Amino acid sequence: MRGAAGRAGVHIWAGRVPDTAAGRDVALLDERETRRFERFRDEVTRARYAGARAAVRRTVAEWLGVEPSAVVWGVARCPGCGSDRHGPPYVRLPRTEWRTSVSRSGEWWMLALSYGMPVGVDLERRSAPEAPAVARRALTPEERAHVAAAREGAERDEALMRCWVRKEAVVKAWGVGLGTDLAAVAVRPWQDSAVVERVAGSGGAVGGGPERWAVRDVPVGAAGVDCLAALARPAADTAPVVVHRTDAARAAARA
Repeated sequence: MRGAAGRAGVHIWAGRVPDTAAGRDVALLDERETRRFERFRDEVTRARYAGARAAVRRTVAEWLGVEPSAVVWGVARCPGCGSDRHGPPYVRLPRTEWRTSVSRSGEWWMLALSYGMPVGVDLERRSAPEAPAVARRALTPEERAHVAAAREGAERDEALMRCWVRKEAVVKAWGVGLGTDLAAVAVRPWQDSAVVERVAGSGGAVGGGPERWAVRDVPVGAAGVDCLAALARPAADTAPVVVHRTDAARAAARA
């Protein structure tokens, strides 16, 4: 299995999956993923879910130098409430110090790997018909003013969604998902990179974590045409961020 030599920092992949399920993708799903796959009634949703989960597993396997079938996911305890039902995902096998964060929106998926440091990413399609109402309730007063100042229509929708993806990335890095008060998570999208103070009572990343976090937008190649994406990690972590291009992303760029 590969180590971290020469590969410091955060490594990010984003890819696109087809709307028709491939048997080889479905075959890679573990028991938990298979149960979720089977609960979907819409064929496109099923295909995108299976394709994204398989792509993430293959990417992690290639990075660690193992077969995809050797990658076993686990769910860590939520540092906010202690539940092991909705904590952050991690690679249980093979044993590794690489920390993960995964996001999916429509046909697009994103994976981040960070050696020994917590990380959070979020990806959202620009073409979403309407920003979720909860996003509007999740803004700080400054963020609300920033969104209101944007031109009504696509510009304002994008300003709102940029707030949302940054907040999602931050709480994923903390390990609590949406189990905290997002209106208290100030992500200041008008700044290239914002330092966020961890909210009291929100817990931290797996195994604890720092109080100060940095969040920034992430350009993700071909996915960036259709999606907004953000990355969060400890503010003291200044190692480089490397965005890799997947075969699917290269194909989308040529289309």
